[in-house]
Amino acid sequence: MYTRWFKRLTILVLLLVIAPAARPIFSDSMPTSLLIERKGKAAPGTPEQRILAAIDAIRAGQIADATATVEALLLEQPNYRLAHLLRGDLYAMRAMAIRGIGGGLDNKEVAAQLEDLRQEAFQRNQHRLNPPHVNKLPGNLLVFAPEMKHAILVDTRASRIYIYANDNGTPKYVTDFYATIGKLGFDKYKEGDQRTPLGVYFVTSHLPREQLDKTYGDKADLYGVGAWPLSYPNELDRSQGRTGHGIWLHGVPEATYARAPLASNGCVAMANPEMQKIAEYLQLGKTAVVIAPGVQWLTQDDWAKQRDRAMETVEGWRHAWAERQTSRYLNYYSDQFRSDDGQNLRTWSEQKASVNNSKDWVDIELKDLSIFAAGENGSQLVSSFEQDYRSNNLENRMKKRLYWQRDGQGWRIVWEGASNAG
Repeated sequence: MYTRWFKRLTILVLLLVIAPAARPIFSDSMPTSLLIERKGKAAPGTPEQRILAAIDAIRAGQIADATATVEALLLEQPNYRLAHLLRGDLYAMRAMAIRGIGGGLDNKEVAAQLEDLRQEAFQRNQHRLNPPHVNKLPGNLLVFAPEMKHAILVDTRASRIYIYANDNGTPKYVTDFYATIGKLGFDKYKEGDQRTPLGVYFVTSHLPREQLDKTYGDKADLYGVGAWPLSYPNELDRSQGRTGHGIWLHGVPEATYARAPLASNGCVAMANPEMQKIAEYLQLGKTAVVIAPGVQWLTQDDWAKQRDRAMETVEGWRHAWAERQTSRYLNYYSDQFRSDDGQNLRTWSEQKASVNNSKDWVDIELKDLSIFAAGENGSQLVSSFEQDYRSNNLENRMKKRLYWQRDGQGWRIVWEGASNAG
């Protein structure tokens, strides 16, 4: 009898001491008198909906319901660290009042892990308070190429990844999930800086778990169910001297359901079940992944106007080139322009003026056009297309990309050349 009770006491102590970590949103102090012994009702829903329901129940003093919800969640996701931490807090409340998530665990040795989990809870709750704008459209997704079925939008500040469908050219919300980015945030510049890049990228391939196991051995567990490499560095990144490689969408280790908001080496990581769902929407070589420091939420009318302006800009460039209006054509280029073969604006201008003077006629057709916006407040446009160029002495077809930067006078091209993905 003594041995059995000793084992139970040991398990309880372990739950209080080693349960993992997180933060917001309890009341400043939760009196133990609220802990009425009754059978609670577990909240339904996704793991994220349940973890937030448990936090709400704790705040409301509905401890039995919170306990039932956490226990049901852990039966479904036994490695969900944030849920373990809440369970530890619920046990601690039986002995004392606590302040905030992780208040039942006062241990400096795990302070960093506690803060990670608190930030995860904070980001999930912020998303609930500011859900996707179902009546608005993301200004980051302007034009889908016809064969592009979906696009992925990553909001690095909000730790969120959105999936949008191509609904006859209009982005249609599908779903969204919590996501992890680089340990030191975003705007990657060099190899090893542990930041997630900002820009427009494309899913280039799929590395299933079996392949990762063969390549990385035990380290493959870092990527969970698999990895989907992105086209970082893109053409503009390379022209700006940005370095690094191996930026992927991927899962998380088996030992945890989710990672902290800032925890990867630069990749975008999701819970394994959610990464598997996202994978259903990925077309290798076609799906765009727009990584931005925030989403431009626009009314449908404002989105249509922004899309039309972007298309008119690309069409104006094409028309000026086809009509050999050299001065007007060159006005579309930035002083910081670079071409894929390293030309600056001066040498580019000289070449184009010479070429245009040698032509009797020019016809240019753009097919499979896509336009996406990245950067702060959509300050960068990326247009990709198949270019069919014909003139009296030359015919050429190529996949091409233009990177545009907004300045005080409108959009200017900062990079032009053959595309390497998408």
